[in-house]
Amino acid sequence: MCALREDPCGEADMSPVVDIIIADDHPVVLAGVEKTIEACEGRRVVAVAQSIGGLFDALRLYRCDIVVSDFSFCGDPEPDGLMMLERLSRSYPHVKIIVLSQHDDLVRVKRIMTIAAGFVSKTTGIACLPDAIDEVLQGCKFVDTRTAKLLLGHMFERRREGVGDEPLTMREMEVMRLYSRGMTVTEIAHCTRRSLKTISAQKQSAMKKLGARTDVELIDAFKIAGGVASA
Repeated sequence: MCALREDPCGEADMSPVVDIIIADDHPVVLAGVEKTIEACEGRRVVAVAQSIGGLFDALRLYRCDIVVSDFSFCGDPEPDGLMMLERLSRSYPHVKIIVLSQHDDLVRVKRIMTIAAGFVSKTTGIACLPDAIDEVLQGCKFVDTRTAKLLLGHMFERRREGVGDEPLTMREMEVMRLYSRGMTVTEIAHCTRRSLKTISAQKQSAMKKLGARTDVELIDAFKIAGGVASA
């Protein structure tokens, strides 16, 4: 569903106004974000959407500078998350994306920030949205203060633990490719004709190099790294 705020065929406003589309499947969040943005001079919400389809309908109707969107749309028939962001970036490369989401685990945030211009955690609140909009309009990246501190702390912790930018070996790469496709460690051992102990050790080594603590983080981190192996 998409609600239009302005006539897309009306006369152009010659004043320097930043046009923004908001997308979230929670009406209360939509109302709060719209109120926050409209209170800022030179910012105009031209449409709001409660679905992914509604978001892309609005983008087809409007010239838009920024999209402020949730990351997850529960029950939506169209792909959300990273697939939605990639579609947005590919279809509307001139539009800057700010993600407003409760999904603020660090691996996911890092992946989001390879596509989006800004990230604001719903845990932090929407009060920093005006700052996020100002920053991305200047060509900068923006992450809310709480999430930025967590990212910085995670970076220093990785350094203390000796986790750097060392690439995966070819064997570790092979294990991770199979593991990220859904194979178990036992299945990988059988497929590669290596021992279960060897495969487990290679998986653990990849986990340390990629700075992951859980299997979910490991798969996400491997995808983010793009599967870079050493010679």
